[in-house]
Amino acid sequence: MRGTGLIHAALFKKGFESRSLCKEGHSYLYRMKKKKLPKFVKNKYFLASGVFLLWISFFNDIDLFFILQSRSELSGLKKEVRDLKEKNEKAIVALEELTSNGRSMEKFARETYYMKRDNEEVFVFKERAD
Repeated sequence: MRGTGLIHAALFKKGFESRSLCKEGHSYLYRMKKKKLPKFVKNKYFLASGVFLLWISFFNDIDLFFILQSRSELSGLKKEVRDLKEKNEKAIVALEELTSNGRSMEKFARETYYMKRDNEEVFVFKERAD
């Protein structure tokens, strides 16, 4: 029985004595060996699947955390694309209005670039930040 010394040492550190007997006369080590694991845990396919899932989830380059972070980043980028498309549509409508209507072009030039006619004076009022 290899490894029994290690079990004795581990149990001794925890305060168990391997020589102590239970009511039936069995030692602690015997009772510990007697406990059986369920059959599916002993199955090599179950163990291989468990190791595979652990490897994929934590130890691989593309692990679970990377996938979750990428999904979150992707949803943020999709929202940004949606917002930019809306802004683009508004800009296209404004450009179409400016190029088709002379009055709107004049209004835009006056408001944005403070342009004026020869016989006009332009006063710009800015609000103070109190």
